Amino acid sequence: MATVSGLVFELKRFAIHDGEGIRTTVFLKGCPLRCAWCHNPEGMCAQRYVWQNKGECIGCGLCLAACPRGALAQEEGNAVIADHAACTRCGACAGACPTGAIRFDAKEMTVDEVLAVVERDSLFYDVSGGGITLSGGEPTAQPEFAQALLEEAKRRGLATAVETCLFTERGTLQELLPLVDRFYTDIKLADSGRHREATGVPNEKIIENFKYLAGQDCDIVARIPVIPGYTDSEGNVRGIARLVRETRGDIPVELMEFNPLGASKYRRLGMEYKLAGHKKEHGKYLALKEAAKREGNC
Repeated sequence: MATVSGLVFELKRFAIHDGEGIRTTVFLKGCPLRCAWCHNPEGMCAQRYVWQNKGECIGCGLCLAACPRGALAQEEGNAVIADHAACTRCGACAGACPTGAIRFDAKEMTVDEVLAVVERDSLFYDVSGGGITLSGGEPTAQPEFAQALLEEAKRRGLATAVETCLFTERGTLQELLPLVDRFYTDIKLADSGRHREATGVPNEKIIENFKYLAGQDCDIVARIPVIPGYTDSEGNVRGIARLVRETRGDIPVELMEFNPLGASKYRRLGMEYKLAGHKKEHGKYLALKEAAKREGNC
């Protein structure tokens, strides 16, 4: 299983918000949701995308000459833009670029290659109680790779955590259950219709899977992203907190403050960022935390 491979778009060492202690977070490509606020848009697509950093482009034109599909064009100021619909992700442009201004947003890696990076910081995990966290994208979108990573991590004595939206098949959760020390589960919206509008999918499967995990007596943290105009109503936060409490009273609820820092990624990928112009509203965030506390979970 150590030779099983998958697409990884980031390996974040010394992460402190993705589980207990100091951790390495492995971000896997692919997600069934299309959240308007996603701060890792490169994780949505299950395939590799061409990633552009116009600030590093010197306008040499080598990538244009290398592209067999004519999917690149030079705009005013010499920066290159990509037609993602025409791109076949062959990699010719990235190979020709002398500055790294064009590159893939993910790398295919084996389990051994990932864990070779993860284990560089084993000493810090031992001291802090940390380990490895799978995130994304959505880890269950690459079920075989996620399972192989977790199996080998456990074999090597690493503590494991998974961040998941829970929009996956029950069988996938059953396979991962004995391999995960803690699940961090997103529940974004209590109302299924609004959930579909904001993410592209309804929430019934998510809630069913949450209740399934809760019934297995495993370690779970429920998270609510606080997103302006989408999830940041008191009714939504209290509704989710109440659902969690009524499902299993010992599951804590964490509110995740809106982070607008992903906007630059959308520009590099040529994607629209629907939260442009929105900023953190720390006062409202604190008020919503108090609302969740009144339901007894936060």
